Amino acid sequence: MNVKESIISKIKNPQLAMAFTKVNREDFLPEQLKKYAYDDKYVESALTILPNVTTTALSLGIYMLDSLDLQKGQKILEIGTGIGYYTALMAEIASKIVSIEINDDMYEYSKKRLNYSNIELIKGDGTLGYEKESPYDRVISWAASPTLLCKPFEQLKEGGIMITPIGVERVQWLYKITKKEGNPIIEKLTEVIFMRMKGVYGFYDDYEDPIENRLEKLERQVKSIISRLK
Repeated sequence: MNVKESIISKIKNPQLAMAFTKVNREDFLPEQLKKYAYDDKYVESALTILPNVTTTALSLGIYMLDSLDLQKGQKILEIGTGIGYYTALMAEIASKIVSIEINDDMYEYSKKRLNYSNIELIKGDGTLGYEKESPYDRVISWAASPTLLCKPFEQLKEGGIMITPIGVERVQWLYKITKKEGNPIIEKLTEVIFMRMKGVYGFYDDYEDPIENRLEKLERQVKSIISRLK
């Protein structure tokens, strides 16, 4: 059994399995990395695209999409477009993908490779979500945040699902978070290691924002949470 067959055998969502057979990962990798697209030695490993930029290991990325329970007609918020491969897989299934990329180089990289009419690619801070297109049926994040990203969660529909890694640099878990009566129902999936989230609600030492701005935004976030708990 080759890598593709092995991965397909583990996919529970038939629509995702079909998308996986249709979208070629090689089309989204730099020339020097194309040979590793379905190499069994790298299926469990992240590939370095740029200095300090990697793409999620194939096996883990497909597992995350499978856990997202993608269905036709859905609107998806993606935090971190990366090379665009997983974005393309989702676009084969869902009605619309709103994908936010904070890195200038990766935004331009994925923009050249994503030729889908149902993808809206945005250069910006994914930790804030994208309220203009909300609410979303699903949210997926490809970088680890220090805590639950409240803005994207708020923009999730009732009954919607969010797949996201949360934790510090060396202690992270992948979570499946379902919105029920406005509250997060949390399921811990597996231990992971992802790049640290950049942005207002990411890791502050990775984000060039004056401390006064951060404290003001954090205060607003806390007040928002408290008001919902009353």
